[in-house]
Amino acid sequence: MEEPGMVVHPDTFQMQLRELKRHFDLVSLSDWLDARDRGEQLPKRACAVTFDDGWQDNYQYALPILESERVPATLFAVAEKIGTDFQFWPNIVAGLLAEGYGQRLAQHPTLAQVMTELDLSRAVLDRERVAKCIGTLKKLTDSEIFAALESLEWRRLCGEALGTALMSWNQLKSMQASGWVTIGSHTCSHQRLTQALSENALEQEIVESKRILQQNLGKPVDLFCFPNGDYDPRALNLVREHYRAAVTTRRGINRAGRINNHELTRIGIHDDITHTARLFSARLSGWV
Repeated sequence: MEEPGMVVHPDTFQMQLRELKRHFDLVSLSDWLDARDRGEQLPKRACAVTFDDGWQDNYQYALPILESERVPATLFAVAEKIGTDFQFWPNIVAGLLAEGYGQRLAQHPTLAQVMTELDLSRAVLDRERVAKCIGTLKKLTDSEIFAALESLEWRRLCGEALGTALMSWNQLKSMQASGWVTIGSHTCSHQRLTQALSENALEQEIVESKRILQQNLGKPVDLFCFPNGDYDPRALNLVREHYRAAVTTRRGINRAGRINNHELTRIGIHDDITHTARLFSARLSGWV
């Protein structure tokens, strides 16, 4: 079960790449930064494709499409979770809700603190209700949420239904070796980089993730992505110190002359609202 708003069907993705090629100059984020640093003239409509987390389906479905369409991309990997059975907590929650465990979630002492106004009594929840539940839980820290889910024995309740989430190291290396994918860091464990984390924890998430990826991939890693788009000034300063650029989850277009390398904006794409060329264009233009 995927978190609502996080899915793009392979056919939709291929259509989107073809539409992008019609209207934009598709570039690697690293190549674009290199060209700008050298003072070269940049495309007026440069567009970079990015993926977060390192999902196995990025390797299975997205890579062949990127290769066939000859489109470069950047993938931000969660360093310590590659090659493990790790599941992101929003997907665990979505899986529990899909299996009918909404009331059990709402009655947990920790989760109930922020879920009091949600109606999770229905056996089947629509995507909007699932998304609202996940958004509400973000008021808690990642550690609090994972501890609560472990106490509920989520693996026994919905573990098999979730399947494998992240790709293996060999798959990640294959994506890099293709020549079409640059690997960046998405922290060690996908914790939100807020005041809830200590200085040591921030150092681990931001700096150690770079070391792990470089050690395993054999190439420099100088791009970063903030998990959930959350970060405080300490995290931003540490990212500036160790990476040449970073992307956020804030929606927007990075316009020449006003670009902040370490707070680059993006446009999120998912099947629900971009599954046709017209809807996709509307999303890019800001209408949806």
